[in-house]
Amino acid sequence: MLNIGIYSRNFLLRTISSIILITLALLLNNLGGYFFLFSIILLLFIVLKEYYQLFSIKVVSFKYFINFCLILIILLIIFFKFYLLIFFLLLLGLLITIILEKKKWTAAAFTYIYLGIPLYILLYLNNSATDGKIIITWLFVIVWSSDISAYIFGKLIKGPKLVPKLSPNKTWSGFFASLIFSVTASIAFVSYYNIFSFKKALYFGAIVGLFCALGDLFESWLKRYNSKKDTSNLIPGHGGLLDRLDGFLFAIVAIYLLLFFWS
Repeated sequence: MLNIGIYSRNFLLRTISSIILITLALLLNNLGGYFFLFSIILLLFIVLKEYYQLFSIKVVSFKYFINFCLILIILLIIFFKFYLLIFFLLLLGLLITIILEKKKWTAAAFTYIYLGIPLYILLYLNNSATDGKIIITWLFVIVWSSDISAYIFGKLIKGPKLVPKLSPNKTWSGFFASLIFSVTASIAFVSYYNIFSFKKALYFGAIVGLFCALGDLFESWLKRYNSKKDTSNLIPGHGGLLDRLDGFLFAIVAIYLLLFFWS
């Protein structure tokens, strides 16, 4: 009998946490408006804090406050649709970060790309884009299908490790399962809502599934580089919120670029 640990306490915690997060994410996306804006601001506060902790950069500091405020201002600009100011503020933020954070300025400045851009896109899709809320839900479905299938089938089948130096628990079986379920979930969702063609759903599902895996591996590299196991212990069974969003941060950029260039 295979002992895959599905009925373990950790799996139960992961399942309960996932159900709560999924329900909350879908609810806030559907509500939109100021509810979604405030949830994005709270999300920024948490993941920026976890990112700073990951690189052992002092959180309670003027530098963190400046970083948070500049990303927040750009989010507000997107929400209120003053788009011309965004580029100027990004440059200003990078300049201030370089001046204030002399030793780890690259890690601090990278927050504008790694955390900022996905949050900007998320808020823009929810607030301004045509069918934006449906697209976000579609993305949620693909990412969750990818994450869940990778975890379960990686435990079930096991086999060769994907990149053992970065993440010893990730397997090729879990990776291929995540791609299959990403494509399947994408096609099923698009077929139900009839928003795109079958071909687009197929390609988008595969590409977004791939970027989910890349995002997961990238954060594993960040944690390995900084000798950290998790970004925090905020979510039972998962670690930090940044640990839960690693694939999503890459996936939302991928889906936005695909939508932009493949109209």
